[in-house]
Amino acid sequence: MPSDARAANTTALEKVSSADFSSGAQLTPEQFEDFMIDVQNQSTVLDQARTLTPTAESGDIPQLGVGTRLLQQVDEEGSATKQGIESGDVPFNTTKVSLPFEQTWEANNEIIDDPEATIRQLFIQQFANDLEILASVGDTSQGGFVGIEDGWLTVADNASAPGTVDHSNAAINKSLFQNMRTAMPQRYKERQTLVFLTSYNQKDAYQDYLTDRSTAAGDAMLMTGDEPTPYGMEIMTPLGWPDDRAMLTSMENLLNIVQDPLRVKSTDAAERNVMNDIETIYNMLAKIDYEIMEKEGVVTASNVAAP
Repeated sequence: MPSDARAANTTALEKVSSADFSSGAQLTPEQFEDFMIDVQNQSTVLDQARTLTPTAESGDIPQLGVGTRLLQQVDEEGSATKQGIESGDVPFNTTKVSLPFEQTWEANNEIIDDPEATIRQLFIQQFANDLEILASVGDTSQGGFVGIEDGWLTVADNASAPGTVDHSNAAINKSLFQNMRTAMPQRYKERQTLVFLTSYNQKDAYQDYLTDRSTAAGDAMLMTGDEPTPYGMEIMTPLGWPDDRAMLTSMENLLNIVQDPLRVKSTDAAERNVMNDIETIYNMLAKIDYEIMEKEGVVTASNVAAP
């Protein structure tokens, strides 16, 4: 973990102490902000997505934009065509989730340096991992963990606006990125910083594909280990992203919604605690959702062959 992320973790954990996790406790806005910064630092891409922390469990996110060029040439006798502001709302509806964890007597004895802070850090890491995996593969038509909430791919698939590319079960190659870039509306290519999202395995396979080619760029990548950037765009690899899918969009276009405040409950008096030498049981209750701000600014790809 980078040192700056470690420092942020330490700061957040100092501010969110065990006293804040008392039975029925609700994190203050300042503690909630520190907690979410820490969660983002622990994740792969959540720190670059747009994280919103509404106080309501459902509602609408205002969306404003012009969507087209407005500058016009006008002569002395002519008049300009008026253009309005494109507006709309992106609805969200959070789902309540629970993340329980235990602080055992054995853990307290095995962790020499501040066991409570160490266990809380593991708890925060798991929360970050689960949020990101759910953002990648969440699908409420399925059961189990992935059925908790629709993730970004499912939100895009359920919308009529996004462009789609069928890679026809071919291996990842230059044409995948070229076709996705071509399918993206020009206005988004001009005004947004776009990134490709794939699985880590596919990114690794694409890097192998480039280094296997007899080109100067491939040789340079092999020697330096530089990251592949098709058409100057970064490839990001969210946790849990499926191998057969890819996405092109701006990270600011992907919404990670966690309702403020979080509630953390704990108990050290349960019968199970006494019988199993469990010091404390914690349970975090949160309400989450994933949405896409502008669905027209997303291109997805399917049927990418497994690496």
